[in-house]
Formats: sequence, C-alpha cells, structure tokens
Amino acid sequence: MLEHCVNSIMLPRTQLTANFRSFATRATKAKTEVDRIKHVVAVASGKGGVGKSSVCVNLAFSVQKLGYKVGILDADLYGPSLPAMVPTSVGAAGPRGTKDGKIYPFIFHDAPLMSMGFLRPGDYSAIRGPMVSAMVQQMLTQTLWDDLDFLFIDLPPGTGDIHLTVSQQAEIDAAVVVTTPQQLSLLDVDKGIRMFDGVNIPTACIVENMSYFACECGRRHDIFRRGAGEKLAERFGIHRYFRLPVDPAMGDIGEPFVLSEAVHRSEAVASTFMSLAHSTVKAVEELRQRRSVPEVVAECDGATLAVTLNGKTARVPARAVRLNCQSAKMVDEFTGAKLFKEEDIAADVRIIKIATAGRYAVSI
Repeated sequence: MLEHCVNSIMLPRTQLTANFRSFATRATKAKTEVDRIKHVVAVASGKGGVGKSSVCVNLAFSVQKLGYKVGILDADLYGPSLPAMVPTSVGAAGPRGTKDGKIYPFIFHDAPLMSMGFLRPGDYSAIRGPMVSAMVQQMLTQTLWDDLDFLFIDLPPGTGDIHLTVSQQAEIDAAVVVTTPQQLSLLDVDKGIRMFDGVNIPTACIVENMSYFACECGRRHDIFRRGAGEKLAERFGIHRYFRLPVDPAMGDIGEPFVLSEAVHRSEAVASTFMSLAHSTVKAVEELRQRRSVPEVVAECDGATLAVTLNGKTARVPARAVRLNCQSAKMVDEFTGAKLFKEEDIAADVRIIKIATAGRYAVSI
C-alpha cells in the first residue's frame, strides 16, 4: 500500500519505514573542490575481501571508455588499495600541494586519483575516529579534482564514520554495492543498503563478484549457491544486478583489468564491466532528474499520511504506515521477521506527531 502510493507520485525508491525520508533541498554550504564534479558515485561493500576496490577502479575506467572524465578517491584509510592497482610510477613523485592547502591529485590514464596510500606510502594507519573523518574530508574537498563528470569513491567495508562523512560532504548521486555469493557477505550488504537508504543515497546497482567460474569448455559453474543475490536485489527493488566470474586476471596488480591485455582474453568480465558502466551512468542520470524536485512535504490529519511532491499528493492510511514500520520494535534487525501480529494494530490507529529526525528523515 505505502510503496504503491509513493510510486504513484514517482518518489525515489525507499524502504517502507516509519522514518519516511524528506527529500528537501540541502542546506547551503561553502564551495569546495568536490562541487566542480557533476556526479559522485560511492562504491561500497558490507564486508571486506569481496573485490570492492577492484570493481571500483575497473568501473571508473569503463565509464571513462564511454567518453566521460572520471576520477577515483580511495577513502579506505586503514587499507588503501588504489596504489597497488596502478603502476608504481603514479605515486613515485610523492604528494604535492598548493600554498592555500589544496592537494594535487595523482594522475593515471588521464584520471585524477587520491589515496592515503599515495600520501603515506608503505605506512600503517593507526588513526582514531575523529582524525579519520577529518582526513577523508580533506582528501575529498581539497583535492584539485578539476571538472569531472564522475568521481568514484571507494569506501571502506562496513558502515561507519567515513561513510557518514562522505555522505555529508558530497552530493552522492548513487551507490554501487559489491558482494560475493556467500550468505554472510549478503547479510552485511543488506545492512549497507539500509545505511545508504538512511542517508538518502539510493543504491543503483548490486555487483556479485566471484559469482561463478567460467570453464574453458564454455560451462558456468556456480561455486556457491546461486539466487541469494538476485533475491536481495529484488527485495530492495534494485533492478540493475550484475554477476562477475572468478578470473585470475582480476587479481593482478599494477594495472586495472579493463586497461590491460587480459581484457581481450576474458570477454565475460570485460562485457560485464561495460554493461555495469552503461547502467551506472543511466541510473545516475535518472536519479539526478528525480532529485531536481526541490522539496517533499509530509502532512498528516491523524488518520492518513499525506506526502506531497511537486504538486502531487499521495495519501497513505496511518495503519499502513504502522504495518510497514521497520523499527527495532516492529522487525527483528537480524532476521527481518515481524515482531508483531497485524491483528494487534488497531484499525483506527492515528498518527499523533511528525517531526524531523536529523538531516535525512521525518519521524512519524
């Protein structure tokens, strides 16, 4: 009911939750280097070791092949991977800055790159939380990115301070979430998508890396069970879902796969990355058009929730809002199982208060 009414006025996809998000225009802030970038895409995973960084770099250069100017920010301070995925000569000159505190990016294949691995090569990172956020903010907002069409941000695994910092400092258009077929990885992806939903960043694509093995005989072998990834994408309403095979060339260091000679020997990987690139660009354009509406206003007369967008209004019964609540009191956060019986929710339940909740939500 709630999803149908929301879709009827073409709101961006949202989880059915009592924390119904407001898409109001963001507060005015000082201009930074990141404001020169047309589109920002976050690449994330719920768990480490799923090939997120490899997907991020290869996706970026696949988008570059479509004729766009791209850049890459490695926001994983504790385990930066970007320096290992490009030739060592890229970071050989060391970091350079301007007198006013700006940072020159490192350039590879006409793309500006930034990573803590370039700034402090070979050094370990024992950094406390507040410092981590400040350093990521500096790399994001003070790097001289130039006028890019797309900046791809390789986020660290999980959900934490860095994710919140990036979402606050940049107008992120969409997220690409990377997983593997294992159930444990998929559970963490679920949490990651919910986190992005909570900060008003739509997940555009799901990439299931190491999804299968392509034999020389032409057959595909699903090493792990198949279907969980598709079900996850279906549950969140994400229609762009991609499977990347296990390919040794994807693990090579020193050059991105899509720019190497291996791309000619692994058609399945190459074609999937180009399809992912096309889909990411298309999704970002569609989402940007939807976000051009300046404000969504939620109103309530007690019996219904009225959501107004660009002159169109959808009304949802208060009971439907309650039944679709995803709070910890209503749904088990680990299993997703309902913690209530529908018959216990009164037919005449009323909404008694609507208030803002932080920057991203309306609490009902």
